[in-house]
Amino acid sequence: MFKIGEFSKLSNTTVRTLDHYAALGLLEPETIDTFTNYRYYSAGQLSRLNQIKLLQQTGLPLKTIKEIIETNDLTFLEQHYTLQEQKLQEDLDELLKKQRMVSLLKQHMKEGIEMTKYNVVVKEVAERNVLSVRGTLADYTLEGDLWMKLQQGMQEVNAKIKQPPLNMTIFHDKEFVEKNADVEVQAAVVGEYPEAKAADFKKAPAFTMASVTFSGSFDQMPQITQTIGEWIEANEYQIVGPMINISHVSPAEDPNPDNWVTESGFVVSK
Repeated sequence: MFKIGEFSKLSNTTVRTLDHYAALGLLEPETIDTFTNYRYYSAGQLSRLNQIKLLQQTGLPLKTIKEIIETNDLTFLEQHYTLQEQKLQEDLDELLKKQRMVSLLKQHMKEGIEMTKYNVVVKEVAERNVLSVRGTLADYTLEGDLWMKLQQGMQEVNAKIKQPPLNMTIFHDKEFVEKNADVEVQAAVVGEYPEAKAADFKKAPAFTMASVTFSGSFDQMPQITQTIGEWIEANEYQIVGPMINISHVSPAEDPNPDNWVTESGFVVSK
């Protein structure tokens, strides 16, 4: 039998760790002297201690290690090995994602690009009732015509606007086009308006969006779409739908471009 200090040296384990194992019921002293309160361990306990340390190296928590040792069942052990393997793979994927982001930030720093100016977020947009106008625009500057028609349609049925407002422009073309763009404008509404004529009433589907919210004019769009594209690639998302602009402060609300606030992004999935 060995005093705890001696056993600590034999096993290369601190007394503090042995006390922690004992408190958890994972490895208790073989015996405790009732007069001196000395704790004694046996040579046979080295095997169990080595097993504990080996399982700890896999990242398993001590509570699970205790279950594994006490159950002493190979099927149970294999189950936990499989679960831990999956967890480690998820951790590895997350680390690789962070590594890609660090590489991207380094690249932008070398190129003098201020990536922190545009913060990419992933957001869920729920299913909603909308009034919508869709048309072909000879030029992107004519988007305002669609909004005017939508406004007419909303006034026609006295539509109640959802709060907070959710007004968006959806660019339906599968690729970038310089003219004759397929564009839709939507406003989320409360209630149903099937009688609308100037605008179409429909239930718009939910989607996931990777987006950047920015202030100022649309001259920034090349940098914004580049930032979103690089973020999507680094985080292993896929573009599965159209580009969308959500207006928070629109040109119609304030003619000064410095005051515009727009959320721009793409429909994505993992």
